[in-house]
Amino acid sequence: MSSPIDYVDKNVFGWGNRGWLDIVDFILEVCKTGSLKTHIMYRCNLNSRQVERYMQFLLRCRLVEKVSLSPNRAVYTTTEQGRKYTGRYKELAELFN
Repeated sequence: MSSPIDYVDKNVFGWGNRGWLDIVDFILEVCKTGSLKTHIMYRCNLNSRQVERYMQFLLRCRLVEKVSLSPNRAVYTTTEQGRKYTGRYKELAELFN
């Protein structure tokens, strides 16, 4: 039987003091109205390498979608699935507070 950690990209798991679930939630909140990768990076206090890994993970999980504006510029937007994630994440956070 696989554990929940097996599902998570090993490159994403366990960075810094914040939990990866917190970071994913924050990225999804930032992307609700559409954001450039640099905006996500600065708002979420991540470096370019971290934001790239998180965005690839979120794209694979279909929690965000990418709309290209030009060859090297794209807007990331939270999908309906991503909105469900943030809603449930907040419900769980309330239980523990």
